[in-house]
Amino acid sequence: MVGRVHQWQGILSRVGDLVLTLLAVGGTVCVVLVPLAFFFDISLILFKTGSMSPTIPAGSLAVVREIPASEVQVGDIVTVDRDPQPPITHRVVEIADGNESVRLLTLRGDANESNDSAPYAVTHVRLVEWSVPKLGYAVRAVSNVYAMSLITIGTAAIVTWAYWPRGTEPRTRRRTAVARRDSTLRCMFLMVVALPGVTAAVLAAPGQARAVETEEVIRGRYLTLISIGDKERMTSMAPGEPVPWQVGVLAHAKHAGTVKITLSARGPLAVDPDGLQVKAAVCTKRWVDDVCPTGPGEQVLANGPATRLVAHPITISKMPSDQQRWILVTASLLANFRASGSADLTVTATGFGERHSAGGKVQPLPRTGTNLWPPVLAGVGALLAGLLLMLVTRRRRTRVDQS
Repeated sequence: MVGRVHQWQGILSRVGDLVLTLLAVGGTVCVVLVPLAFFFDISLILFKTGSMSPTIPAGSLAVVREIPASEVQVGDIVTVDRDPQPPITHRVVEIADGNESVRLLTLRGDANESNDSAPYAVTHVRLVEWSVPKLGYAVRAVSNVYAMSLITIGTAAIVTWAYWPRGTEPRTRRRTAVARRDSTLRCMFLMVVALPGVTAAVLAAPGQARAVETEEVIRGRYLTLISIGDKERMTSMAPGEPVPWQVGVLAHAKHAGTVKITLSARGPLAVDPDGLQVKAAVCTKRWVDDVCPTGPGEQVLANGPATRLVAHPITISKMPSDQQRWILVTASLLANFRASGSADLTVTATGFGERHSAGGKVQPLPRTGTNLWPPVLAGVGALLAGLLLMLVTRRRRTRVDQS
């Protein structure tokens, strides 16, 4: 019986040493990534769609490095910032000179049949150095604030377990175990301390290669509505990051008539003036990357609180029976917003005895920005609690041995 106990203790000890070694390696990687991110302009981006397939499939994690636009060459895969829209990552197919250090880059996704709608005027881009398929899903899960908290607590718990006093073991075995674990203690402590920081610098907010848009078609006898939007972004809004949503209204009636298009809003986030902000523009063709292919588009609703859409729907366009209109609605939150809940935006088309609506639900993230205090406090608290318990236990066992 005693032999089995010692055997299980030996197995657990080896498993613990293996876990400690793996975590020590992870801590070393974290420590290496921090200076890379800050001093060498290296960061990570996640590819949420397959616009660069098969070169870079959806779910990939890519390492990118910021370089001047003058160093870009045709064939490079680059990430271009498009404030206030999210960045886009495509291959360079043409380069033209702009003013001074500005370059006009024409991009195209490897899986796309045509170039992006317009060249991008840039002075700096992020060059994709290499990528790993499917790793982006894991990084996104780890970058969650709750996952960071669990990781730091778990790391602190393993450190505590590794150095917990084991008075029943022979003295030589304890010395050997301590000698083995001492080689990993510093790396483990660095991991506990560096994990939140490296997550903020590299993993917490990786750039999105392209928005994930889904289409919903509502068909009537004479009217068809096409709703296009990224539901994940719409339901996870962050202050200062506008989210686009477009609705196409197509009329196919044989007789003459007029189609009326309105926009309305409802919900707690819409009734608060400090909550949802909305603007709208109209194009005669489908918007591509928030750009109207036929020109600048018609701004029909200036940016402002969604409260103006709550009491009565606002008419944003009218069109004949043989035309189409594409409504681009851009929702955003103020930097200091205090509202909560969600809001429903609705585009309604009325004409030829029909009335059809397309809705888009928007709501803010449960937490805005990257709040590192939970994982930091969780990890430090768990580590201090474990060290305190170890100290108390050691003192008690020392007193027992002396008596």
